[in-house]
Amino acid sequence: MPRQLDTSMATAMTTGSVSPIFMAQLSFKTSQQYIWTGVGNLVWSGLTFTGVGSFAKIGTISEGTDVTAYGTTVTLSGIDPVFLGDSLTEMVPGAQATLWFALIQNGVIIGNPFQIFAGTMDKPIISMGPTTASITLALETKLLDLSRASNRRYTQAEQRIRYPTDTAFAGVEILNDQAINWGS
Repeated sequence: MPRQLDTSMATAMTTGSVSPIFMAQLSFKTSQQYIWTGVGNLVWSGLTFTGVGSFAKIGTISEGTDVTAYGTTVTLSGIDPVFLGDSLTEMVPGAQATLWFALIQNGVIIGNPFQIFAGTMDKPIISMGPTTASITLALETKLLDLSRASNRRYTQAEQRIRYPTDTAFAGVEILNDQAINWGS
């Protein structure tokens, strides 16, 4: 599906008086965090994004025409090691993450930000410095789930988890104990 850049963003790019920014929505155990690559608060679509300035870094974002799961990273640096433990308990692998590219002029977002990534967070990677710590979150697209085993079983108990009233697998477990003699 082709994606279109907002016309007001496209027009603003030709003027040269705008600043590019990145915005992120990261889901954690107890909250949603909205951050952007500037300083101060930025409001868009009723959401307040907190500026992290130069303390954030976004990895390379790739796309292709083949069916491949592309991912990226988000690094948050300058974290006080005292708060590192609390930060790590809030991170849940598989939680949602969305990244946008936008243009800003005089503190106002021009047009609609362009979504550049949507997926889930993987296990965080911690880098310790002498006075601060950095956390790198690997972000994966949902396409990566196609290469993983589903770990579902064809049993009555497994079927009842998703469909409580379904009895389609009621006789499957009995077949495990059946001795069937062919050709006798």
